[in-house]
Amino acid sequence: MEKRMEGRLKFLPVLLLILAMIFATAACGGPATEPEGDAEAETETGTEAEAETSADDLPDFEFSLSLHDPDTSNNGKFMQAWADEINAKTDGHVTITLFPSSALATAQDVGDMVETGGVDIGWIYTAYYKGQFPLTDVTTVPMIGFGNAVSTTETLWDLYEKYDEMQAEWKNYKLLNLYGNPGMLFASNKSPIDSADDLAGRTMRLPAGPITEYVTALKASPVTMAPPELYEALEKNNIDSYVFEPAGITNFNLQEVTEYFTDLPMYNGAFGLVMNWDKWNALPDEYKAIFEETTQRAGSMKAANDFEAAATASREIIAAAGCEWVAVSDENKAGFQDAAADIIAAWPASIAIDGFDAKAFLDDAIATLKGYSE
Repeated sequence: MEKRMEGRLKFLPVLLLILAMIFATAACGGPATEPEGDAEAETETGTEAEAETSADDLPDFEFSLSLHDPDTSNNGKFMQAWADEINAKTDGHVTITLFPSSALATAQDVGDMVETGGVDIGWIYTAYYKGQFPLTDVTTVPMIGFGNAVSTTETLWDLYEKYDEMQAEWKNYKLLNLYGNPGMLFASNKSPIDSADDLAGRTMRLPAGPITEYVTALKASPVTMAPPELYEALEKNNIDSYVFEPAGITNFNLQEVTEYFTDLPMYNGAFGLVMNWDKWNALPDEYKAIFEETTQRAGSMKAANDFEAAATASREIIAAAGCEWVAVSDENKAGFQDAAADIIAAWPASIAIDGFDAKAFLDDAIATLKGYSE
């Protein structure tokens, strides 16, 4: 009996050690367990609250947008609608204020001002920037088929996405939109223009580009001036004719001081909506995504369709104002085409990019345009 008691006492410390380990494990909480339903709901609610707080913590931005058209124009209304869309999609965190009618920068200066930061976002008409956008300005070569905003814009984006050299023309800015305007045509107070010979002796406003060489070869005297200057120049007879597209004509009420419009699209102008790089880089990724989903190719096509619709409406306004639309015969169209032959042939030599095949680029542009036009 005494021996059995001694044996049991020997095992007592071991038993006490085992019991101590069991109690220690229980005190530490034991193995992990899945949270109950209420705890899981609380976790999800907390995550959503953190996401909402994060969105609310994003900074506010205010940007200026300069354009030379009035706010009542189709382009002014289109830009305002886009600014409103950006504001709505960023929950009011991004505000874009329009400065129309060259109030902040002229059409000739807006590109430089965006680059240096004097303007945040600007609407560039490339023809005013001689030598800066030579490949983009392929749309301004007369009588090669450009004359519709939609097909021109499709062509511009195909070329932009294909040629690094064309992308390099826009490297000074964040390019938002790139698109063409409706077909540019002749307008006159002197007498109708229905043949190439009718240009001789005229003082004609032009927006610059190859069309200057074209009308000079046809013995007209070219004058370069921005759209806001046209009305007064016509009233004072400083010019007797000009080249413009239909929506631009009514945007500046030029139907009030013009008699004849030639129904023959000669070419398209090209436009870029651009943003200062520093202002772009300051945006959080969430806002950059919103900007890009409302611009780029899709946004450019939207702008082109809006522009073309405005041109169609403007033709009716011009006719209702008592102006005369001049129809050009097939024979005279051939005359306008023949007069452009030397300009077209000379265009590739004007492209000063080392190692670049400008003739192949021109042929590609014409073939691409033809595909969209058909």
